Amino acid sequence: MVPAQPLALEGRFEEGGDSLLPNTRRLTELVDHTIRAGDVGRAAECLCSVEYVAAKFAVGQEGDLMREYAEAIEICGGSPSPEQQRLEHFKNFVGRHRAVLHAWCGKLAALPFQLAAQEPEVSQVWVAAKRAGFPRRVEWPLRPQQIDPCLLTIGEHESRINSVAFSHCGKWVVSASNDKTVKICHAGTGEVKCTLAGHSGRVHSVAISVDGKRIVSGSEDMTVKIWDVE
Repeated sequence: MVPAQPLALEGRFEEGGDSLLPNTRRLTELVDHTIRAGDVGRAAECLCSVEYVAAKFAVGQEGDLMREYAEAIEICGGSPSPEQQRLEHFKNFVGRHRAVLHAWCGKLAALPFQLAAQEPEVSQVWVAAKRAGFPRRVEWPLRPQQIDPCLLTIGEHESRINSVAFSHCGKWVVSASNDKTVKICHAGTGEVKCTLAGHSGRVHSVAISVDGKRIVSGSEDMTVKIWDVE
């Protein structure tokens, strides 16, 4: 596998259509191999591409995409670098728009490219989109020039969310919902680690113990439940 291989064997991701044939091996193997090899430069070359983002959503691998960003940023180490900044800009871009891209990318193939073109000019996502030369479908001359501070949108519940809590380590978000469940999600990728489904009514409150080993939830079913989440 080499980076020169195309993301699509047939068609173009920005055009979509029935003729689109993704290069599955390229999408599932190349970035994983470069991360395992510690080659953050080659990993960033793939991950910091709007076409790569579109391709991962087109094949339903947005969860893998968020993990790839987190793993690539981790191997950057503690010292800031141009690669780390680019990776963080792209990770946050995908995190902000994940729900919209998941819902509409299959129907509107150009959506990732349009959203990238709407980013502020200081964003590495906008820089990458401009460099790639993808045509902007809708002009927005007065778009904001500050990067959106939202880092991630998590949309895993099926009803209203009543309470959220951060773990003390900062890695997990716990939420309580009217769908009668408590969910534990990764704060960096939005992936669901666990769904706690034991209440018979809407769950109104949730909290995490200091050591992160227990979660307590309160529900309109008139019970309080303590959960072991180790």
